[in-house]
Amino acid sequence: MATFQADPAHFTVGGAYYPKGHVFAMFNSADAARAAVERVAHVPKVGELRYLPPEAIVQAFAERSESVGGMPSVGREDQFMLRYVELAKEGKAGVLIDMADASADDMGAALAAAGAVLAYYYRALVIEELVQTSTHADEAAAGKL
Repeated sequence: MATFQADPAHFTVGGAYYPKGHVFAMFNSADAARAAVERVAHVPKVGELRYLPPEAIVQAFAERSESVGGMPSVGREDQFMLRYVELAKEGKAGVLIDMADASADDMGAALAAAGAVLAYYYRALVIEELVQTSTHADEAAAGKL
């Protein structure tokens, strides 16, 4: 497991974070995120896993989310960065998962079992929500992802 450092290739030309082929998941605490890494590592055909401490998330995205946030992107990728920063400031940690050839269903099940508060799979042209919680519909309606 490697520590998180934002890859410049994971940002769009407009500055929004879009790590195609990866899942960005967040957990209630650093301990929960680290435990999730152990669980997710057993998903067949998964690639590299990176632990994301809250301070690293804030450092990687805060400035970019402010500059991108003024003008929403067509796909609203900027809103995801804003949400990640908001949760990280509350002490939530994350995991960046290279999906490689792993099954989205298997990954979603592993992340739900690990207690992910959110998990987004960045595919080509679509961001798939892998973990469903009852509050997500309310957040989406309010413009928060």
